[in-house]
Amino acid sequence: MALKQIDIGAELSKGWNVFKLNMGVLIVAGVIATLLTLVTCLVLSGPLSAGLFLVVRRLIQNDPVKPQAGDVFKGLDYFLQSFLLMLACFVVSLVCSLVLGIVPILGQLASIVLSLALNSLMMWALMFVAYEKRTAMEAVKKAVASLKAGEFTVPLLFGVLASLVSNVGMLACGVGVFFTIPIGYCMMACCYQTLYGDEAQVIEPEVAPTPPPDDLRL
Repeated sequence: MALKQIDIGAELSKGWNVFKLNMGVLIVAGVIATLLTLVTCLVLSGPLSAGLFLVVRRLIQNDPVKPQAGDVFKGLDYFLQSFLLMLACFVVSLVCSLVLGIVPILGQLASIVLSLALNSLMMWALMFVAYEKRTAMEAVKKAVASLKAGEFTVPLLFGVLASLVSNVGMLACGVGVFFTIPIGYCMMACCYQTLYGDEAQVIEPEVAPTPPPDDLRL
């Protein structure tokens, strides 16, 4: 099924509105995720990012049980898959930076562009893990397959813009990221909801059908 078309400006606006209406819980959740990510030397980066996405999605869907900042720890349920995603993104980005960095100016610019694209791809894959219960490999395959089909160019660009919004807080002595990181996550989650919404299927393990009792068999 072809993906829906998205309006980048509209999705940015939706994300901002979600943040504006839930600023308190999102800022505290963002502070928890950011500080623990730093304290654990990025080990919890993936799981807590998944947890922040889960909090945002519940807000978008108007969950009758309003999420709390501590719900960011629910991302630990996806520890292995989210950790593997973050690790793979870091390794690929590092290798590309080392290789392209050899070429003056153009290589360095290409390295920056590629790093932004990889980060966007990783954030989409992380939502596939958190929202659809996919493995890291399945999530990456889904994103790559959409790219090959020519359906994911705009969403990938949107992810780059959302990542830039998340990181712009670094300009305010680093403290601003506590505000901008949740905004970026809200924008990404809103875009996911527009593209997939209720059509996104949760991947569940296959269960073999229970054979009928002996007295019912022909």
